[in-house]
Amino acid sequence: MSVKHKNIVLVLYLLLLSSCTVFQTPNLPEIIEWQSMSESTHRQIQQKCEQNYFQGHYQFVHSIVFERTNGLSTTVIGVTVIDGETLKTGLLGVEGFVLFEAVLTKEKELVVNRALPPFDNSEFAEGLMRDVQILFRAPPDDNLFIGHLVDGTPVCRYFQQEGQITDIIVHEDGSSRVNVYDPSYEHIRTIITGSRIVVNEEMIPETIEFEAYGLRGYTLNMTLISVDKM
Repeated sequence: MSVKHKNIVLVLYLLLLSSCTVFQTPNLPEIIEWQSMSESTHRQIQQKCEQNYFQGHYQFVHSIVFERTNGLSTTVIGVTVIDGETLKTGLLGVEGFVLFEAVLTKEKELVVNRALPPFDNSEFAEGLMRDVQILFRAPPDDNLFIGHLVDGTPVCRYFQQEGQITDIIVHEDGSSRVNVYDPSYEHIRTIITGSRIVVNEEMIPETIEFEAYGLRGYTLNMTLISVDKM
């Protein structure tokens, strides 16, 4: 799909939002516009969606069970550092040996500092950093629609310039589900966060399940070990 075509599709989305009470596109869940919503309620829902992400400087350490579609699995320690607009990630063996380390600069340049087999190919590095962004970087809210599912569950739907669509579904217990769709509305990623705990006055999910779909699909089951605000 050309950039021009994507922009046309985005404009059509926005026109549809302004004229309809029900928002639906092929292969996407139906999102219904709230008939009456105060500005404060709108902001509260948006804040709950934004709680999935963190601004500032943080270091997260997770135990990660990495499982592929062929049934093979391994356990590693994942370290993710949010340093302003810079994103750093590393994978360590359970004994603490560094297997992979990379940085995504604020200019979106990927720098791989260390990569041992089987993490030593460029496709892995690019794919991993793309998924780390989905996990830890909030989508831009320039084109944000807030509505609810048929059962009344609030949803924030983010439209990104490159055509990607991100739905954040917020549950009353603080848990959430994030569904990511590509420009053809194919469901490509799911993130399910568990209950949250207070760490340094922040509400941090204790568990995260990340599932990537497709021929090279995989699942990450992440359990929080520590988080530090730097």
